[in-house]
Amino acid sequence: MNLIESKVIQTKFEKEIFIDEISNIELSGFQYPNKNIPYYEMMVGVDLMRIRNNEFYGTKKSYFGLRITEDLQSIVVFDPDQQSIFAVKNELEKQAAIELIDYLLIESPKFKELVRKMIYNNKQTNVVSDIEIQEHKAKLSVLEGLLNVPNLDVKIAVQKKKIAC
Repeated sequence: MNLIESKVIQTKFEKEIFIDEISNIELSGFQYPNKNIPYYEMMVGVDLMRIRNNEFYGTKKSYFGLRITEDLQSIVVFDPDQQSIFAVKNELEKQAAIELIDYLLIESPKFKELVRKMIYNNKQTNVVSDIEIQEHKAKLSVLEGLLNVPNLDVKIAVQKKKIAC
């Protein structure tokens, strides 16, 4: 028998179930440090099955953001403006979402497999200019850091993303 790892967030109205499969995880929106933002940033999306009144209620994609310092020594989880995994949740429900994020970043074999695939694909990418080479190396370093999250300083505090005017 092949058991699949899953995590459940029990909310007031429903159960949000994450099944640990590569197809249920998305890494997107990679941003490089610049003069205004001194860290790497990316979004992590997870597909959640919704169960209400013991019946399937559909799926939804929820996101959380990662900010990784330029020296690749710490990660901060932040709350995105839209489709947040923390949206419409009380403190206990947010704690369950934090436990899911902790599981994804530190324990999930499928998250690690996805990151390894991204590293492999990134290494196969043909880069030409000096800027592309630098960005390519930086992205590889960040992805490789995600394989070793237990060795980093992870701050899982629900921080609202502030957008400069």
